[in-house]
Amino acid sequence: MATFTSSVYRSNSPKFQDVADTSIQGQLLLTAATSAGDIGFLCKVPHGAKIVDFYEYHTAGSTAGAALQISFGFNTGIASGGGGNMSCLIASGSGNTMNRMSLAASPAAGNGPVRISLSDLATTRYAVLVGLVESATGTTSVFVNFCLTYRFDGPQGSDGV
Repeated sequence: MATFTSSVYRSNSPKFQDVADTSIQGQLLLTAATSAGDIGFLCKVPHGAKIVDFYEYHTAGSTAGAALQISFGFNTGIASGGGGNMSCLIASGSGNTMNRMSLAASPAAGNGPVRISLSDLATTRYAVLVGLVESATGTTSVFVNFCLTYRFDGPQGSDGV
């Protein structure tokens, strides 16, 4: 398995804003040797962020046959106990297709918006948006273009989410 980093991962500092949405856009390049299990690190998202929107488009990644499928989620701060969920935004998104976040994939009760929640003991105060290659084997390079939008302000529901 291989790991890749996006065009904005290293320079992206997780930003907290009291008001307004924060959007992060970037591109991830997966090599022609990409295979199931490879992971791309897209950007850092701070503790407490509520995911408003996420969309991505990636090329097929193969010269023939099935297009590369990629799931998108977070490496930590999603599951009970602070675990990750690498398909909580998009599960097995198809190549050559615009894929958008689905609230149906959200692990939140009632399929509410995804919120990053880290332990007070976490050594980093951010989660990493990741892309996990689910199926197919690449025969050409894959370009993943993405945009993630999050916020910290309301409106809040009765459960604080």
